[in-house]
Order: sequence, then C-alpha cells, then structure tokens
Amino acid sequence: MTDLVFKGQNGQVLTNSLLVAEKFGKRHADVIRSIDNILNTEDESLNAKMRLAFVSTTYEDATGKSNPAYIMNQKGFSILVMGWNGIKALKFKNEFYDAFEAMERALKGITTPQTYAEALRRLADEVEEKERTKALLEQKTEQLDESKEWYSIKRWAKEHNMNWRSINWRKMKALSYGLGYEIKKIFDANYGRVNIYHVNVFKTYFQ
Repeated sequence: MTDLVFKGQNGQVLTNSLLVAEKFGKRHADVIRSIDNILNTEDESLNAKMRLAFVSTTYEDATGKSNPAYIMNQKGFSILVMGWNGIKALKFKNEFYDAFEAMERALKGITTPQTYAEALRRLADEVEEKERTKALLEQKTEQLDESKEWYSIKRWAKEHNMNWRSINWRKMKALSYGLGYEIKKIFDANYGRVNIYHVNVFKTYFQ
C-alpha cells in the first residue's frame, strides 16, 4: 500500500498523477487535464491556494520524451478525486487515504526528536531550509519582474494602466496554444505561482 505514496523533501506525504492515473485506470493525460482545470480558474487567489497542493514536474517516457506530471499532497489528491464515483473509485480512494495515514504515522515516529540537542539541530536545519527557500523565491520573483518577453496578466495590466479583470485568461490561453507559445508558470511574491504569457500573445490579444 505504501507504494501509492512517498515522502517529500520536507517530510510531507505525497503522491503523483502517474500513480493516481494507474490506480484509478484513467489516462494520464485526462488526470493532467483535470488538475490543470483545478489550477486555472477565474479566481486567482483560489488558484494560488491550489498551487500549494499541486506542484508541476516532468517525467521521461520509454522514448525519452519529457512529459508533464504533478506531485500532490493529500489535500490535492482529495480535491482531484472528489467527483470520481463508483465502487472501484471508492475502494481506491480508501486505499490512498490509508496509505497517506500509514506513512504520516511512520514519519512522525521517525522524525520526533529524542533529545534537546537533536531538537535544536532540527530547528537549525528548518531555519536554514526556510532561508534557502526564501532566497530561491526572491530569485524567481526577480526573474519575473525583469522579464521583457513574458508577463503575467496582472503585471501586464499594471504596466499598461488597465484593469486586469478585463483580460480574458481563457482567450489568452487559447491564443498561446494557437501561436505556438507555451504557458509558463513562475513564482510571484504576491500571488504564488502564476501563469505568464509571451509578449506576442498580449499583442495579438489587443490587436
């Protein structure tokens, strides 16, 4: 059962879209599409919260081609499979939940500091990890701020004195694919991970 979940770097119990697709008998592309829909609603604040539950990654298939995938925590898994019905789906949900709980119990037993000195070392490690994460996020934010070719909808609107809500993100997404541009995701200090679009997509949108 533990092969359904795994331990993340920060001690979280995680699973991924490949495991979910395999267990539930779904096409991985359909699972990816469902997660993309969860992460790309009209409510950007909700999207930011959902991006804490799903992290995009890639994997190589048998041909060596890189393909998209998602790593998710228990919250993300629960939201993803919430609408999947039937006895088999219920059975698989139960197995995943049991696996999450079993690994969480195991990790708590392993990671509990046994001495005061060990607790201090653990605290120091956590502080160091947070500092590294903060530095990385600041670096990514700087990259977003300095980019002249890729913009988030809110940044474009701000620089052009517009209301960002007037820009239809669905149309932007369709234009991106139509023009052959990928939709990138990058960290923003104010909004979490946001979609950014190539400048030519904005120019085409406002033609």
